[in-house]
Amino acid sequence: MRRTDFLGALAAVTFAGMSPLAVRAAVPNSTRRVLWLRRSGYDDEIMAPFCVDGRTLYDPGYKLICWLMRDRNVPMSQGYVKIDVVEIEALWEVQQMLGLTGVREPLIITSGYRSPQTNAATEGAARNSMHLYGKAADMYVPGVSMRDLFDACWSREVAGGIGYYDDHVHLDSGSRRWWVGDITVPQRSV
Repeated sequence: MRRTDFLGALAAVTFAGMSPLAVRAAVPNSTRRVLWLRRSGYDDEIMAPFCVDGRTLYDPGYKLICWLMRDRNVPMSQGYVKIDVVEIEALWEVQQMLGLTGVREPLIITSGYRSPQTNAATEGAARNSMHLYGKAADMYVPGVSMRDLFDACWSREVAGGIGYYDDHVHLDSGSRRWWVGDITVPQRSV
């Protein structure tokens, strides 16, 4: 079997209900966790390891991820916070899932941490948004439909909230829930 055929078959199995644990087992060198991010509207792009042994947070890479996901609408002293490690792990799992389908692109972050003033000025933002706590990211991936990105978010092991919008997918490290745009929908069965 050719490599491209194998990856195609693996992708079909993945989105057909392959368990997140099986996905993690299929990812080579999964103890070293590297996240590839780009900030929408800016030249900021990083490929940073946040864990090198599968257990311990790697501080230099973690700080780069926090820097990229900062609130750029306020001074750096107000806009840079520590992003929730569970959120970073969830983003990494999504990127790994997409990688299994042959997608080799960064996650484009449109919104990470939001200060209270930025959140208040953001149309449609929840008053108690997970963005306020550094526990959420809005994103898209070049060449990937929002539906496929939503499915990749849903299939990961780390629980959290997933919002499906026309131009991005919201992923947070809160409780397991999902919604479409501004419409909350019933609980999706696991």
